[in-house]
Amino acid sequence: MWQLFGFTHSLRSTLCFGLLLLSLVDQNNLRIGTTAERLQLEVTEPAGIRRRGYPVSLRLQLPRPVSLATKFRLLHHSKLVAAQFRPATSNGNTDLWWLDFPTELLPHETRTYDVEYGAKIVAGPERLRGHQLIERENVFIVSNEPYINWTIPRNLNGLLQSVDFPPAEHLQPNSLGLVVRDRTGAEHVLDGKAQVIRQGTEAVALQFDSQEHPAQRDSISWTVQLLFPSPVSWVEVMLKIEDPDNQISEVGLQLQLNLDAPTTSQPTLVDLGAASTVYTSLTGNAEIELRGAPLTQQSPRVPWQVLRGPAGQLTPFVLAPEITNGATPIVAEGWAHIMDRKRCLAIAFDRFAESTTDRIHVTAKGAFTMWRRYPDTLQRVHEKAKTLRSWLHFVHYPPQYSAGASPQAMQNPIQVRQLP
Repeated sequence: MWQLFGFTHSLRSTLCFGLLLLSLVDQNNLRIGTTAERLQLEVTEPAGIRRRGYPVSLRLQLPRPVSLATKFRLLHHSKLVAAQFRPATSNGNTDLWWLDFPTELLPHETRTYDVEYGAKIVAGPERLRGHQLIERENVFIVSNEPYINWTIPRNLNGLLQSVDFPPAEHLQPNSLGLVVRDRTGAEHVLDGKAQVIRQGTEAVALQFDSQEHPAQRDSISWTVQLLFPSPVSWVEVMLKIEDPDNQISEVGLQLQLNLDAPTTSQPTLVDLGAASTVYTSLTGNAEIELRGAPLTQQSPRVPWQVLRGPAGQLTPFVLAPEITNGATPIVAEGWAHIMDRKRCLAIAFDRFAESTTDRIHVTAKGAFTMWRRYPDTLQRVHEKAKTLRSWLHFVHYPPQYSAGASPQAMQNPIQVRQLP
């Protein structure tokens, strides 16, 4: 079955039909009203990868606040583009608006788009079908029926409670989700107070905020944003921790995948994004780990290594070439595929091992862990926040057939900027 970004052929047909309807919109409507204000956007493909129907997100900064009832439309070469505009606040006038839309780009191509807005213009079209946010007492459900449903706890514990992507559930309900370790080695599962940032068929975004006050210390605070763009089957997770006293040593992500029990005939399959793809199969209590670290005078002169073996007995499996004579290191990309014969999680991380020591660990039973360790000593003044940005792409096996976006594409989102 042909699939796009983890979605079935029937969804692609629906999307194509929706785009056809948009192409039939009477362009004379664009001339109704003459008081439209205009902004221009520049959209660029940064990684040399062709993008088809790829999601773009941007928070627009208008020259002045406008009413929440203001109408918006997006155009490319004077043709309407399906797009979702949402205010960044729910009260009063605002000059900050969220824009979400899909684009088609060739490798390294740049396109310009026009945003028009005003009280008397005709609003542009939105995607007819796509994501829907369902709010329940203890959970949020981001649904794109009949294709996929994400269930997110309102307190964020576990990060994702369920990813129901027929014909299979992709997660077990006992994941820890986002975790931090303090300097004593104690682990703390992150929770937070939830708010809806925006919602619509094009994108749903949630935010979770929390704060702790250790005795005799400045406060530690964190923000977690979850972005679900349509029509892709991934969630972008953005964690930011303010830790002025450097109490947090590591931030991590722990998921228990709902994989079939591995056997010798059908083992768990794992691909790891080192400098090139490292792949293996796991059975029994076998595990595999990708480690990466920035090169310093004190660190080994190897930018990454892959270790494999029984639990607690990992030994080198693939090693990067040792860096000598000032040669430029070939760094690890920092992604993984974890698969049985029904499901696959394609997970990718931003800035893997650039300035931190990072580890991606996978067991035969589908336990996935990623840890990012920060140096023990950091400059408090002007120290950047601790961040972990990742993309969790749930697709069917094999990912080369079902996923319309590679891990490298997710790690290099479309660049978009508002022109002056």
